[in-house]
Amino acid sequence: MQKKINSWLITQIDKGTQTDYLELDSSEFLSNEIIIEVKNSALNYKDALAITGMAPIIRKFPLIPGIDLSGVVIQSKNKKFSEGDRVFTTGWGLGELQHGGLSSHASTDTDILIKLPNKYTHSYIMGLGTAGLTAMLAVLALHENSIKPDAGKVLVTGSSGSVGGIATKLLLKLGYEVVALTSRPEYNRDYLKSFGNIEVLDTNDFLGNPRMLSKERWAAAIDVVGGKVLENIITETKRSGVIFVCGQVLGLNLATNLAPFILRGVRLIGIDSAFCSHERRSRAWDMIFDLLDVKDVNNLSEIIDIKDVYERSKLIVNGKNRRRIITNNSN
Repeated sequence: MQKKINSWLITQIDKGTQTDYLELDSSEFLSNEIIIEVKNSALNYKDALAITGMAPIIRKFPLIPGIDLSGVVIQSKNKKFSEGDRVFTTGWGLGELQHGGLSSHASTDTDILIKLPNKYTHSYIMGLGTAGLTAMLAVLALHENSIKPDAGKVLVTGSSGSVGGIATKLLLKLGYEVVALTSRPEYNRDYLKSFGNIEVLDTNDFLGNPRMLSKERWAAAIDVVGGKVLENIITETKRSGVIFVCGQVLGLNLATNLAPFILRGVRLIGIDSAFCSHERRSRAWDMIFDLLDVKDVNNLSEIIDIKDVYERSKLIVNGKNRRRIITNNSN
C-alpha cells in the first residue's frame, strides 16, 4: 500500500470551511477493512454544497468529500471481497459522516459495497450514482402508488440537473407523458427536447404565492427543488396524485395548506437514497440497468478531472451546470 494519496479535503476554519486538493498520509485516512483504488467518483449537488461551504453538509472535520465512488479493491480484511474486485457504492454517509470518494483511494466497510457487473465500466456506474439511484427510487415509488403512464402528465423539476434529467429519461423510457421544469428554458430547452417528446416549462412561473387549490394539472411530480415550486405543485396535483420529494434546492421550509391533501387525496412522499435498504437498492439498480444503456448515460453525463471539482462545484450551486458530473480520479 502506497504511503500517500491525493484527495480533496474539507477542514473547518472558525465558523467556515476550507477545501483543498492535497497529498495526504494514507495511514490517517484509509483505516477501514476495505481499501479501494478509486477510478471514478461523481460530483453531486450535496457534494458541491459541502465543497463550496454553502451548506453544513459535513458532520465531522477534516473530511474527504464525495458521496459516490467506484474502483478496484486493493486490500481486503473481509472474505466477501478480494483484491481485484470491481466495486461501487453511493450514500451511506460517505462525504458527510465518513471519508468519501473524491480521492485517489478510499476505505470503507464491507456492508456498503456492491460488486460492479463486468459489463459496466466505472464511469458508467458513476454516470448514474446517487442521482440515478434517487431518480429510480422515485420512479419505482410511482409504480408502487399506482401512477401508470395513462394517468396523465408527470412533472419533473430541476430536469436539466442530474436527478431530474435521469428521472425524465427513465419516465420517457417507461412511456410516461413528461413535463420538464427548468430555471433556464432558453438555455436548456433544446437539450431537454433531445430526450424525446416532452413539454418544457419555466421554473420562474412556479415561484409566486400558491392558491389554496389550483387547477388540476399533474398526475404526479418528482421534485428536487422544494420551496415555492413545491408549494405550487401541491395545489395543482390531481386527485389521488403523488409528489415524490428528493431535493431542496430552494430550502427546507414548506408553507402549504391541508386542502389538497384532504379534498383531493394528494400524497407527499420523501425519497431517501442515502440509507435505503440493500433490498430496495438492488431492485432499483436492476431496473435502471434494464432501462438505461451506455449511450443514455453518456448523453446525460460528462467527465472532468478530479482537480477541477471546486470550480465545477461553484457552477452547480449557482444552477449553471447540466448533466451528471463524473470525476476521473486516476493519477
